[in-house]
Amino acid sequence: MKWKKFRLKTLESAEDIVISALYDCGIEGAQIEDKAPLTESEKAQMFVDIAPVPETDDGIAWLDFYLDPEKDDVDGIMGKVRRALDELREFCDIGAGTLEISETEDTDWINNWKQYFKQFYIDDILVIPSWEQVKDEDRDKMILHIDPGTAFGTGMHETTQLCIR
Repeated sequence: MKWKKFRLKTLESAEDIVISALYDCGIEGAQIEDKAPLTESEKAQMFVDIAPVPETDDGIAWLDFYLDPEKDDVDGIMGKVRRALDELREFCDIGAGTLEISETEDTDWINNWKQYFKQFYIDDILVIPSWEQVKDEDRDKMILHIDPGTAFGTGMHETTQLCIR
């Protein structure tokens, strides 16, 4: 199945009101991509990996959302979106408000990441994800089967590795 992907260019300062307008048009979820730096409060509330040299905040935000052309009235919804953006422009700055449209294949996003997670060693312990089989030549080694995506994680975090050792 193919999805229609819509990428809307707006301003960080208008993210919330534009997302609200999208919701009113029948779009139930969107991905926000911006370069806004995290506040100290946000950093304290979560574990984050921050790039050593963060990108300069340009004030631009991209809002991505998807529609299923087989189930959704794409033309009707996008007509509502365009009217909503025009109405927003009358009383606030939403930036460019332009839309890029593309198609993307439906993918098993839940399991797709598994192709990149391979077995690895922690000292002399072989860590193998639950969906891989132990090779014959590795049967005499100490093996830890791990199921990334559940409570224990991938086994690659320093704290987890210290516990395993």
